Amino acid sequence: LISLLMYIMGFYSLHEFLHHEVTKLLSRFFWAGENNKQKYHIVKWSEICKPKDQGGLGVISSKRMNIALLSKWLWRIQTAEGGPWLEIIRAKYLRGQPLAFTYRTGGSQFWQSVIRLMPILRIGTSIKIGSGSGTLFWLDRWEGTRPFADRFPALFAICVRP
Repeated sequence: LISLLMYIMGFYSLHEFLHHEVTKLLSRFFWAGENNKQKYHIVKWSEICKPKDQGGLGVISSKRMNIALLSKWLWRIQTAEGGPWLEIIRAKYLRGQPLAFTYRTGGSQFWQSVIRLMPILRIGTSIKIGSGSGTLFWLDRWEGTRPFADRFPALFAICVRP
């Protein structure tokens, strides 16, 4: 069942309720005794979810895995690592524009799930400006540790075409 869940999480952002239910089922595996009789919680759930090398059991959070699997699509689009599906996505959603300039509304449920994670892609990446055609002046971290929109919110708020 977990494999089916992983497959679905690679294409859709699951609702918070579903993540809560998955966590509840996983925790029952560790804390339910015979006849569903509750056991004592000797260790916090957050400790169980830690990686093994940090003293946990390596149980993966479904919400974090969902974000990671969807973010992988963004990474593939950004690095141009893909097959025919990448050509389809570029033709349908990017329309010749860089990933940074894509529309935030419309598209399939898959695309909406992926595009909502754009800020996560920006957290761990830096920008090489080059010609500037794929750089968002206000939103990309191309100078310093935070984008200009975060550093100068009052100025960003009055921009006509940010």
